[in-house]
Amino acid sequence: MLDLQQIESFRMVALTHNFTQAAARLGYSQSSVTLHVKALERELGAPLLTRHRFSKSVQLTEAGKRTLDYAVRLLALADETKAAIGDSILNHRVTP
Repeated sequence: MLDLQQIESFRMVALTHNFTQAAARLGYSQSSVTLHVKALERELGAPLLTRHRFSKSVQLTEAGKRTLDYAVRLLALADETKAAIGDSILNHRVTP
């Protein structure tokens, strides 16, 4: 099953082209971000990034480009769901 934390880590690596920068922006360790992306790649059965050893930069593979589009949409939908539920709870509270 897809994990939103893994998807968010992948999205940030895709945007920064760098695991270390992605980790800093997310407030995670670099090793955690690496594990998230590797787990997502295993789940999807395809490499999402091409890693460049000496420059420490990464590029999206074709599968990564397609996945990034879905990742952005999934994360937006998750945020929308949280907001809708939060609004629903606030609107149905009984005030004393």
